[in-house]
Amino acid sequence: MIVVGVVLGLAFFLFVGWIISTEMFQHRSWRRRVASGDHEIVEALILEAMASWRRARPPRDVPASLWAGVQRAELAVATADLAVVQSSAEGEFRTVEGRREQVSSALDEAIALAARLVEMMLYDVPNLSLGSVRVDVYSTFTADGGAALQKPILTTTAHRPDADGIDWDEFAPADILARFETAWAANEGGRAAPIDLPPIPAPGDVRQDS
Repeated sequence: MIVVGVVLGLAFFLFVGWIISTEMFQHRSWRRRVASGDHEIVEALILEAMASWRRARPPRDVPASLWAGVQRAELAVATADLAVVQSSAEGEFRTVEGRREQVSSALDEAIALAARLVEMMLYDVPNLSLGSVRVDVYSTFTADGGAALQKPILTTTAHRPDADGIDWDEFAPADILARFETAWAANEGGRAAPIDLPPIPAPGDVRQDS
């Protein structure tokens, strides 16, 4: 019985070691493909991370509305060094003394969402270290005929050298975005106004210096 136990124990440790080694080799293979400029593996890694975010509960320090924006995020394109991510944000309302009042505008929500997505895309995608991330945030407007449509209200492009020097827990979202290439607009009433977005690069674009 002792011999059988030893054999079974050894087999178990060998099996676990094989699993760990296989996973390590897989991760090394992914990193090599990323380093070679393979945009398809970059896209696959990002989509896998986004899928895990959609399944996850909101972190304790993240408002539910903000996390919902993270879970709505979609990958528009991925090149060797740049990912373009798009999501949407709306104003937040609460009941105050029996009346519905706006406590956060669509632009406020878009700023917070963009800062959060930049951080997650740069630091929370396993086996990937992007050079740059662009986040476009849309919001809902009413067309002349009364139909609802979404238009972009904010865009920001963050490069890793600029992001690495930020204390993400201490800076406000607007201060974070001020360090990047960020654009938004507001009308005279302070409400978000539609903006024009820069062109989205093609997936096969060559590696860009950041």
